[in-house]
Amino acid sequence: FFILFVSVFSVVVVGCTSEVPTATPTVNVIPEAIEEATGHQLFISKGCAACHGQDAQGSEVAPELPGHGEAIVKRQVRNPRLRMPAFTENQISDEELDTIARYIVSLPAGDHAHPETIELTAAIEMHHWMALEALKADDTAEGTHHVKHIIELLEPGLHRTQMEAVLKSLQAGETHDPEHEIEGMLAGTAAPELTLLQLHLRQAKVSLAVDDLADAQHHVVHAQELADVSQEDQVTEILLFLEQGDTHGAEHEIEE
Repeated sequence: FFILFVSVFSVVVVGCTSEVPTATPTVNVIPEAIEEATGHQLFISKGCAACHGQDAQGSEVAPELPGHGEAIVKRQVRNPRLRMPAFTENQISDEELDTIARYIVSLPAGDHAHPETIELTAAIEMHHWMALEALKADDTAEGTHHVKHIIELLEPGLHRTQMEAVLKSLQAGETHDPEHEIEGMLAGTAAPELTLLQLHLRQAKVSLAVDDLADAQHHVVHAQELADVSQEDQVTEILLFLEQGDTHGAEHEIEE
């Protein structure tokens, strides 16, 4: 009986174990790690790494990126300053750009190194643009960082004195007046070939690229105030397009 029981029990056990499917090991994946990996992959595949380094650490031709906010990254990708090419939605979709920007923000901030090979006048102009971009994104710390760089690069004189006043305003928590003061020093000074009217239209175009219609209107109003008789009708037409929500028509007129 005992032998028979053992035999039957063995058959039952073998039968049961042969029908139980093999368990698949569970892997705990951290969502943030997936996001970072995907962002890093897009950063490389979309060409960002070619200039900014495989891990956004910077190179001889482009600055390191950790420490820059999402809004600043997006504005720069859509309407860049200086040598960087613009990337359209056909090249990098809005969703892909969001992922790349989040990846950059996830990286530990470095010391904001900038390419040493860049010409001094170009570096001064770049820091003016980046200070403006930072203030647009309500990133006072980033704006202050770029203003300090400008002060370090400038020779003693009126421009440097004005920038030191801007720095004090930013450190006091003011952002609106410093933004306009930097615009005034950029147009015709840091960028001698650029007029203040052109600067406002350029900023309007950048704002449209990141779907900030209110800011675009703000800059076009300033451009309207600066326009002469030959420019007034065209600038007014841009404003009408914006009021109607026709961003495509406004962009086209701005480019004209």
